[in-house]
Amino acid sequence: MNISLALLLVLITAVFGGFIAKSLKLQPLIGYIVGGVVLKTVFPSVVGISRLAEIGAILLLFSVGLELSISKLTQVLKRIAPGAILQLVFTGSVFYFIFIRLGIDPKQAFIFAYALSLSSTALVLKILADRGESDTVHGEIMTGWLLVQDLAVVPIVVLLPALVLGPISWQMPVLALAKAAFVIVVTVILGKHITPYLIHKVASVNSRELLILSALSLAAATAYATSFLGVSPALGAFLAGVVISESQENHAVFAETRPLKDLFVAIFFVTIGLIVMPEIALGNIALICWLAMTIIVIKVIINFIVTVFLKYRGKPLVLISLGLSQVGEFAFVILSQAVILGLLLTDYVSIAVSAALLTLIISPFIYKGAVPLWRWLKNNTQGFGYIGNLFRSGERNITKENEFKDHVIICGYGRVGSWVGRALLSLKIPVVIVDFKQNVVSDLVRGGFCVVYGDATEPEILDQAGAEFAKVIVLAIPDRVAQESLISHVQTHFPNVKIISRVHLNEDRDRLKILRVFKIVQPEFEASVSIIRSILVTFGKPNEEIKKEVKRLRMSYSHT
Repeated sequence: MNISLALLLVLITAVFGGFIAKSLKLQPLIGYIVGGVVLKTVFPSVVGISRLAEIGAILLLFSVGLELSISKLTQVLKRIAPGAILQLVFTGSVFYFIFIRLGIDPKQAFIFAYALSLSSTALVLKILADRGESDTVHGEIMTGWLLVQDLAVVPIVVLLPALVLGPISWQMPVLALAKAAFVIVVTVILGKHITPYLIHKVASVNSRELLILSALSLAAATAYATSFLGVSPALGAFLAGVVISESQENHAVFAETRPLKDLFVAIFFVTIGLIVMPEIALGNIALICWLAMTIIVIKVIINFIVTVFLKYRGKPLVLISLGLSQVGEFAFVILSQAVILGLLLTDYVSIAVSAALLTLIISPFIYKGAVPLWRWLKNNTQGFGYIGNLFRSGERNITKENEFKDHVIICGYGRVGSWVGRALLSLKIPVVIVDFKQNVVSDLVRGGFCVVYGDATEPEILDQAGAEFAKVIVLAIPDRVAQESLISHVQTHFPNVKIISRVHLNEDRDRLKILRVFKIVQPEFEASVSIIRSILVTFGKPNEEIKKEVKRLRMSYSHT
């Protein structure tokens, strides 16, 4: 088939596949891959775009590098990497053993095992953002683990060319990683000082085109250099992104190159679908379903074990375990590279990709049931000692033994909660803070606050904070599901306590209005009021007119 026609069909497939997936509230990549399978079924001769797919994989890793900085990378790796690496190695080892037992060649077993061990950054971050859980304990841990997993793609892809050379031996991975280490050191040393300077010089001429071209040229040059040295070009693209991220123009580069990346990534995922042989997938439905469920179950169990080992308890334990149970988009990067290198049989890839897609489809429904499952486990394991304690919030203690009355309880001590807490403390108003972050609790204790460590949605925690005798409860937590749970409990058991809650979205405000929350504060609206007031002052408007306009804004806001 003509390359132009093939590209046209792939782009049309991407449009329709992505549209249908979004309409069904699925990730677009699911639509791209399924669309590729359908395209392969209708036009079996669609070929000749593998190079475009390779470019997509390179740009994908380039964008991952752009979103990092060496300082951010160091910080994340110090704090979260041990648990993330433990989870990845443990999961990969279990999968490897299973595939070996199924009679799969060791090389192929290694590739499948660690590809399927990765979770979906795009899907999980979208779920966390939609539920307002990005800043929660479990949200931060899941985000950190996903980042480490994304980084782990690089050494895995680096090792793939070494597997082509012959039987597995310890010399091959050692040599491959030694080459990669050399490339990393040279690139970082040369690029940390030279690249930011060059990018800054290009940006100084105020040309978007030159900025894009210089960034992509650097990515292509580094990718070619690493390929020339016998190392995967994906490593070069990733390093180019990391080096550019050290420049002050990194956000502009990311914004300008993102549309191009999105285009090639869409093509990449459609080509993943072209790898799948429909007759193989349809003929092995039972095997695909079994593999998908096996992947999910094993990941949940290992996530649970590692999270317990890291001493997380209660709701975060369950949410982390279930939230990272799917196969991620970078698994397809590894599988596609392995296919290009001739390391994997197409039959096996068809089954693996189909199973991975099934986990991506199922995962949001699993996560939706995570909180009800946690509550059920918490309520039905109380008499089981250590097991029961795992599903509770862990240590529960108030840092001062004072008996409060007419005090304020602040649930969550992030940006909003901290401002409220400090203001109330300066006004000598008694405050009890509830938070689930141990480092935050420790800082608050040193600052003289009364603190309850635990999950505010647990009745026992609110009891320890003296909710029965409180005057006001401030909900400064971002988790919308947790907000509803807490509001319901307070209104049922402590109807005289007033609830003040923050929200970000208009639909959340409408939802809390229905729940009859005493006061709803939307920080974005308050910021707009402050800006408008400042503008009116700048224009010399009289104070009475300003007050009138602010009042009008608040009235219109309350009626929307």
